Amino acid sequence: MHNTKTKRVVLGIVKYALMSLLAVILLFPFFMMLTRSFMTWKEATSVPVKVFPESLNFSSYAEAMNADFFVYFKNTLIVLAVNVIGGTLSAYIVSYGFARIRFKGNNILFAIALSTMMLPGIVSQVPLYVAYSKIGWLNTLLPLTVPQLFGGGMVNIFLIRQYLRSIPQSYNEAARIDGASELRTCFEVILPMVKPVILLTAVNTFMACWNDFTTPLMYIDSTAPEQFTLAVGVYYRFLGAISNKDKAPNVQMALCVLMMIPSVAVFAVFQRSLIEGVSLTGLKG
Repeated sequence: MHNTKTKRVVLGIVKYALMSLLAVILLFPFFMMLTRSFMTWKEATSVPVKVFPESLNFSSYAEAMNADFFVYFKNTLIVLAVNVIGGTLSAYIVSYGFARIRFKGNNILFAIALSTMMLPGIVSQVPLYVAYSKIGWLNTLLPLTVPQLFGGGMVNIFLIRQYLRSIPQSYNEAARIDGASELRTCFEVILPMVKPVILLTAVNTFMACWNDFTTPLMYIDSTAPEQFTLAVGVYYRFLGAISNKDKAPNVQMALCVLMMIPSVAVFAVFQRSLIEGVSLTGLKG
């Protein structure tokens, strides 16, 4: 009995030691990014490499957050607002139609829509680019916003539909008996019940839009810098894609820290709700 208890303690110590080591390895690049963002140009380029700054220097953040930075940030907020609010709402409405309204061909239409998830994203990029070019949407924010208002993405529709299917149809029948329209039932009766998966969808959409680099890069080129989102603007104007190829590494690290803060903050605030949404979606699907 004593040997078993000792063995369990030793295994626990080894397990936590390995987990701590892996955490240090994974977090070390972020730690270096943070400390170098507070260094001067001389400290950031010194040899041997310095781990800690001699003193906290905020000039790199001041240089990073210039007028262009705030233009890119404004464009990103517009894209985020439309995608997170409009995309999530449209995904819920489509999901509600598939899950709660009985009509002929419901399952067939959903299967066809679901099959689009099997197509790699690269397959649709060229046709979409040609279509947006024909209607004059290139070098604008329209390709990054308008499509999300028409369903919000099949992955989101699938997740919300699976959650909606777990809610008894008796709620709809009771609302119908009380004289509620389908639209009122959708938003006043059913919507409050699916709050966890709606929140999960909204946060996932936020993360995807905030970190999206390839999509705005495809539709917005260097001739329209006033339309850049933050990810593309940082690449072009701050990290040396067009000019300033010798941009100070401390400024680059400051930009990376600024780009990381919103994602970390959103995840920290909604972590519990995200876990609840994922677990409930899996159980109720």
